[in-house]
Amino acid sequence: MPQYALKAAVMDADQLADRAIALRAAGLPVVLELHTFGPRDLEDAAARRVCLENLDRLRQTHGPLDLTVHVPLQKVARVTEQDFDADQVEDALRFAGEAGAGRVVIHRYWGLVYGDAPQRANRPEATAGFNAEIARLARLAPEILLLVENVGHYSLLPRDGRSFLAGPLDHFFPWEIAAFRAFVAAEGLTNVAPFVDTAHATLSSNLFNWRRAHPAATKDDPRFSAVLDEDLERAERLHPFDFFDDKMPFLHVSDSLFYPDPANGPADIPLDALVTEGLEVGTGNLPWDRFPDVLGQDASTALVLEVEPGAGESHRDNRAQARSLAYLRRCFEAD
Repeated sequence: MPQYALKAAVMDADQLADRAIALRAAGLPVVLELHTFGPRDLEDAAARRVCLENLDRLRQTHGPLDLTVHVPLQKVARVTEQDFDADQVEDALRFAGEAGAGRVVIHRYWGLVYGDAPQRANRPEATAGFNAEIARLARLAPEILLLVENVGHYSLLPRDGRSFLAGPLDHFFPWEIAAFRAFVAAEGLTNVAPFVDTAHATLSSNLFNWRRAHPAATKDDPRFSAVLDEDLERAERLHPFDFFDDKMPFLHVSDSLFYPDPANGPADIPLDALVTEGLEVGTGNLPWDRFPDVLGQDASTALVLEVEPGAGESHRDNRAQARSLAYLRRCFEAD
C-alpha cells in the first residue's frame, strides 16, 4: 500500500498542526511536505528560526515527523537571466538538514524564458546542464534524497495564456525520465530520483496531444516549444498516468482536466487546459479508479496531496486535502 502525505507551509504553525491532526485522525503517521516561499521564510533569518521552532513544537505534540522540503518557487527575474538557480537549491538542502528532512523537491528546468521570448537553450544543452548540476548538488548532500519534479507548463498569474515561463525541459516525458534514470545510474547517484506531479503530467499530455492534432496551429506557439518533433515520433498519444510507475518514491497528487481527444476540439487549445492543477481529487476527470492498477497495489510510493482549498476554505483550513486523502484511500482499499 502507498504512504500518504499532506503539504503545508512551514512558516505557518497552524497549517502544520492542521495537517498533522488530519493525518493522525486518519490513523496515519505524520508525513509532511514543507512548502517554502524564499524571501518570506528561508531567506529571512528570523523567519527561518520560526520555521524550525514550528517543527520542534509539532514534534513535541505528535512525535517523530517524516519531512520533505519543497524548494521555493523560482523567481522569474532570476531564472530568466541564469540557467538554473543552484543557490536556491543549496539553501533548501541546508534547511532540510536543519529541519531533519530527508528529501528535497527540485523543479526540473533550465534556460527558462518569459512568454514568447526566444529560447535560450536547446534540449541536449539543457539536459546536460541540468544533469551536471543535479549530480553536483547530490554530492553536496548525500544524506538527502533529491526528488526531481516535472514542471509541465509553468503558467503564471493572471492565467491569461501569455504570462508563463517556458524552457526545453518543461515536460519530463516518459522517455526523458528513462534517460534521466540511466544518467543517475551511470553516475552512481543513489540519492536522486525522478518525481512526477499528476497535474503537471496532465498539462504535458494535453500539450503533446494538441500539438499532434493541430501541428500547423501550434508550430510557432511558444506554449508548445518543448514538444519537439522527435517527441511526437515516440508516441501517438500521451495520458497523464504514462508518466509514473512504482519505481518513484513520491508523487504529487491532485486532479486536473485531461483533454483526451483534441482532434475533435477547436484549433486553439482552451486556456483552462493549461491551468487546471491542484483540483480536489475526484473533481477533475482523471480516472482514479485505475490509479492503483497503474501504480501497483503493493507500491510503497508516498502520495503527496497537493490540493488547493475548496470553496469557503483557506490554506490553513484546507479540508480539500483531507477529502482527497480519503478518496485515494478508498481507491486503494477497495475490494
